[in-house]
Amino acid sequence: MTRASVRTLMAGMVLLGTMGYPASGVAQFRAAPKAPAYALENVTVVHADGRREPGVNIVVRGGLIAVLGVGAAIPGDATKLKGDSLFVYPGLIDAMGEAEVGFPEIERGDSVRSWNGPRDLQGLLAHRRVADYLTQTGADGQAQRGSGIVAAGIHPSGALAAGLGAAIVHRTDVDRPWQLIANDNLGLSMAFQGGRGVYPGTLFAVIAFMRQAFEDARLDALKRDAYASDPTGLSLPAFDPDYAVLRQAMAGEIPVYFAADRAEDIRRVLGLADEYGFRPTLVGGHEAWKLADELAARGVAVLIDGDFPVPTTWKKPEKEEPDSAAADSAAAEAAEPAEPEELEPDAAREKKQIEDIWANAARLEAAGVTFAITTGGGEADLREAVRQSMEYGLSEATALRAVTTVPAAMLGIPNVPRVGQGMAATFVTVSGPLFDEDTEVRYTFVEGAYEKGSGGGGGGAAPAVVVTGNWTITLSAMGQEFPMDATLTMEPDGSFSGSATNDQMGTSSIRGRVSGNDINFTISVNAGGQQIEITADGTVEGERMSGSGESPFGSLTFTGRKNPGGTR
Repeated sequence: MTRASVRTLMAGMVLLGTMGYPASGVAQFRAAPKAPAYALENVTVVHADGRREPGVNIVVRGGLIAVLGVGAAIPGDATKLKGDSLFVYPGLIDAMGEAEVGFPEIERGDSVRSWNGPRDLQGLLAHRRVADYLTQTGADGQAQRGSGIVAAGIHPSGALAAGLGAAIVHRTDVDRPWQLIANDNLGLSMAFQGGRGVYPGTLFAVIAFMRQAFEDARLDALKRDAYASDPTGLSLPAFDPDYAVLRQAMAGEIPVYFAADRAEDIRRVLGLADEYGFRPTLVGGHEAWKLADELAARGVAVLIDGDFPVPTTWKKPEKEEPDSAAADSAAAEAAEPAEPEELEPDAAREKKQIEDIWANAARLEAAGVTFAITTGGGEADLREAVRQSMEYGLSEATALRAVTTVPAAMLGIPNVPRVGQGMAATFVTVSGPLFDEDTEVRYTFVEGAYEKGSGGGGGGAAPAVVVTGNWTITLSAMGQEFPMDATLTMEPDGSFSGSATNDQMGTSSIRGRVSGNDINFTISVNAGGQQIEITADGTVEGERMSGSGESPFGSLTFTGRKNPGGTR
C-alpha cells in the first residue's frame, strides 16, 4: 500500500491508526484491526437493585464491558470520554414504546354494510405481527437513545384485537428492521375499541364481539381435534390465523396486553380473563390503584401510561425555593401555617382526579402490584413521568426497577439492564442522580456503540437554529483536513439526519440533534469493512458551525459552512 493510498483511506475517518502507517512505500495488513475501545473514568455505577459503586473505571470494547472496577487500568488505545463525577445506570426500557411500523391501510369499500363488515374493519386483527411490519432502523431510534432509552416494547393499537407486539433494542448502526428485534412475539394487544364504521360500534357490542371471537376460536379447536381423532365424514379444517392467536392466549401461552384506564373497564378485563383463561397485563391503568389489592392477589401487572393529563382548571402550586429567613429554625417555628387555598368545584374535582393518577404508582407499590412506567407509546417524557410519580410517593428504588428490570422481564430481555464485566455495554451515563430534574443524559451506550444524549428529561432545549440544508463540513485531525458535503434534514424536536460524502470515503450516514445553539452528531463510516463512528459536538451560529469530537483513534475538530440555497 502506497503512502497515497494510505492518505486516501485516512479520509475514511482518520481511523487507520488501527491498521498502522507504512514505514516504506509498501505495507500490508498483518492483523485485523482492534475493535474500538472507549473508557469512562471515575464514575458512580448505580445498579438496577440500587447498589452503588463509586470511583469505577469502565472500558468498553467490542460491544462488551471489558473492564469494570474501582481504579481499574485503562488501556492506552481506549478513547477516554468525559466521565469524572458522572453516574452510570442501566439503560432505560420503555415497555410501551414507539417505533415506525408500516401496517397496511385498512379501507372501507363502497359495498361494505355496517352490520356485516369484514374482520379487518371490525378490528379482529390478532394475526398481525409488529415483527413483520417494523420499518424502524437504527437511525430512527436517536431520540429514544438521546433520552436514555435503550429498548422498548412495541405494541399494535387501533383495534379491539390489534395483533402481536415485539420487543426491540435501539441499536445504532443497523439498516434492516429485523436487526432491532429482540423478541418477535410479546403477546396479543386488545382494547375496548369499536369497528371502523361497522359493527361493533358500542362498548356493549365490542364485548359481545370479543366473546364471540373467543367462542369461535374454541369451536375451531374442537373441529380440528375431531378431524385429528377421526377424519371420517369430515373436511380438513381450514387454518384461521386469528383464531390460532386467540387459542394461544386462552391456553396461557402468550399474555394479553389489554388497554384499560378506568376502574370499570379494568373490571371488565378481569371478567373476560376469568371467562376465557387469558393472562392479562393492563396497559394505561390510570385507575388501577382502585383495584390494587385484587391486581396484586391475581398477579396482574400494569404498564402505567406516563403521558399523564395536564391540569386545565386547577393550577398546581409551583415549588418554592427556601430563602435564608425560612432556613432559620426560629423563624420557621414562629411562622403560621398557610391556609389551604379554597378551590372552585371544577378545579377541586380536577385536582383530585389528576393527583390520583400521579399517585397511582405509589399506591400500586404499596399493594405489591408489579408495574412498569412507560411513555405510553412515545408521547411522554419517561423520566419526567417517574419524577411526577416519585413526588407523589413512589420510592426511588421501585422507580428504578419500573424502568429497567421489570419491563425487561416483561419483554423477555432480562439481561439488558445488567451492568457488569463481560456483559453487553448497554447503559446510560448521566450528570447526576437519574431522576433529578436537572440531570442530563451525557452518553447512551447500546451494545458498545454510543452517542451523546439530548440533555435533560428527553428533549433538551428547543432548537434555536435550523440546520436543514446543504453544508460543507471539514474534519481536521492528525494535521490533515477532510472536507465533506453533507445534506441534513432537521425535525421540529431538533433531531436531524442525512448523508455526508467525501470523494475518497464515499457516502456515510450522519445523525444528530440541535439543542438551543448546541449541536451534536455522529457520522457512521465503513472503513475497510468495519463500521466506525465519529462523534462531535459544538455550536451553530447563523450559517457556521464549529466544535470538536472523538473517533476511536483520536480527537478532532470540525468546522461547517452552509452552502448558498440552504434552508435558513
